[in-house]
Amino acid sequence: MEHRFESEIEPCCLKQYVLFGYLKEFGDCDTTPNEFEKRALNLIGSPEEQEMVLSRFSLKNKLFEMLSTNKKYMEAYQVGIGSGLVKNSIELLSENLLLKNLNREQGIQLNMLCKFLQAEHIATNPWPRTKEDGRIHKVLRAAVGRGSSQINSFVKMWEDINRALDSSARRGTGVEMGKFRDVRTAGYVDILVCPYKCLCFAHL
Repeated sequence: MEHRFESEIEPCCLKQYVLFGYLKEFGDCDTTPNEFEKRALNLIGSPEEQEMVLSRFSLKNKLFEMLSTNKKYMEAYQVGIGSGLVKNSIELLSENLLLKNLNREQGIQLNMLCKFLQAEHIATNPWPRTKEDGRIHKVLRAAVGRGSSQINSFVKMWEDINRALDSSARRGTGVEMGKFRDVRTAGYVDILVCPYKCLCFAHL
């Protein structure tokens, strides 16, 4: 039946039919493709053609997964951070030891992404925490020593902050905001802690 149907379609139009069929079946759900969907994607054409389709129809999660699978890690990273997949994107480069390959502009961008991840972590995991390694986002902690001076420095800063918070809690004193050159970081610390006897936890 399928072969007879295919034979009735002009060869020049076959890809269009395949594309429409793929979009009808999978275009409304931007999740990691299963094996059946991957086979359907292969009918569209070459990996480059598949990537073009996923990009054109804003299927960013699928595109990130495809680029990662095809070992186009830097392209996947750019797609990921532009689509809100910050954790996945940093994790991808960290696991493949590519964080050291970022240019200056990407390095500045990475620093902002670190702040975003840590702020998100603080918002969902109020201080204090029972485990010290739970005070810094696990993706950032896992990336330490894997080629990024920005991440190494950022995690070291938050380790120092956590020690200062522990000390302030024990002594019942405040933390001097002037010690933090980054205004945003100072704001996070200000939210996290006040004199211990009236400590309150707030979400960002």
